Amino acid sequence: MKKNEFSIQDILRVLLSNIVWLILAAVIVGSIAWAYTNYRIPKMYRTEVSFFADSITNRDVNGDITTNELTSNRQLAANCAYILQSNTVMKMASEALKQQGINYSYRQLRSMLSVTTTNTSVFKATVSSTDKKNLPLIATTIAEQGVIRMKQIVDNGNITIVDPAEPPEGQYYPHPVRNTALGAIIGFAIAAIFFLVRTLTDTTVWNEDDLSKQYDVPVLGTIPLIVSTGRDSGNTYSAGKE
Repeated sequence: MKKNEFSIQDILRVLLSNIVWLILAAVIVGSIAWAYTNYRIPKMYRTEVSFFADSITNRDVNGDITTNELTSNRQLAANCAYILQSNTVMKMASEALKQQGINYSYRQLRSMLSVTTTNTSVFKATVSSTDKKNLPLIATTIAEQGVIRMKQIVDNGNITIVDPAEPPEGQYYPHPVRNTALGAIIGFAIAAIFFLVRTLTDTTVWNEDDLSKQYDVPVLGTIPLIVSTGRDSGNTYSAGKE
């Protein structure tokens, strides 16, 4: 009866016997992933601007904030976050940037911007772009034009920029180290699957051990391989194992 089991020991044996090829595949695919990440994917940078929205404009410095005022501040922050992403603000920022020699359409600026609220009086704008040099100016212009527009719409509120935009320290996308490691893992896995599948589908019997492993029957004997020497004086033969 033929055996169909493929144990963990068999898997480890196949992997260890081809470990050089597995490592080579990991290095090759990892190198390709590194090169593609660094030379084909545009580098993205980002900076952030945070805002504070206060619905009471004449509050005393030491005055307590009531629950209703906190609720009003949260609602004001949500409204201001919506205003900041409006086409009007993007067009205002686009015109202001053009006056400084930076040409971006309002649609391009809107694609760079994402705004998040925190269910508090604070909301944050994140600006992402491949333009590392001008990114702080772009974010600052959007923030300033946004505050102008917010104050035009909101009568009883005070919107302040808490943290202005700063130059990005480094790219946030793509991730060369992560992509290289992922490529190496994929290369290793593909090579491992290839060798395992090849071993599983290989039904060739090379020696007595292969017979014992594949069939649950004893090996009674073997037939030697007869090889012709092919001499001119006549054919002679030698016996050997296959």
